[in-house]
Amino acid sequence: MGQTTDTTPETAASFGTKGPAAGHPSAAPVTELRFDLLRSATYHDLCQRNLARLHRFLQFLTVLLGSAAIAAFGSQFPIFGQAAGIAVAAIAAAQLVWDFGGLARTHGDLRRRFFTLLSEHEGGAPDADVMARLTMIYADEPPVIRRLNRRAHNHAGMTLYGDDFTKA
Repeated sequence: MGQTTDTTPETAASFGTKGPAAGHPSAAPVTELRFDLLRSATYHDLCQRNLARLHRFLQFLTVLLGSAAIAAFGSQFPIFGQAAGIAVAAIAAAQLVWDFGGLARTHGDLRRRFFTLLSEHEGGAPDADVMARLTMIYADEPPVIRRLNRRAHNHAGMTLYGDDFTKA
C-alpha cells in the first residue's frame, strides 16, 4: 500500500490518476495510503458538519414549536396547535432515537484520528504501523454514506492530484 501511484498500475487504474499534478504544491509523494487517509478524514468532516447542522436545526424547531407563542397561536387555531405538538414530539423522538448530535461528535473524533494518522504517515511513520492503526480506526466507523464518500473521494483526489484527477 505504501507504493506511489506513479509506479503502481492498479492504483492508477482504480483512482483514474497518473500521480501528482505537475507543479502541485504537495512535496510528499502521493501514495494510496495517503489518499485513503485524506479521503477518510474529509468524509468524516463532511459527516460531522452535516449532522451537526441537522442537530442544530432540529433543536431550533423543537424550541420554536414548543414555545409559548406557538401555544397561544394554537389556542386560537386548534388544528395548528395539535400539529405543532405532534411535530415537537416527532422531532424530539427522532433526536432521541438517532442521536444526531452524538453521531456528529463520533465523526468529529474519527476525523481527528484520521488527520493524526495522516500527519504521522507524512512524518515518516512506517506504512505497516499506519495500516495497523488505520484498521483499528475502520473498526470504529459507523456505516458509510455513499454520497458523502464520493464527495470526499473527489475532494481528496483534487487536493492531491489537481487537474490530473478523474472524478469518481
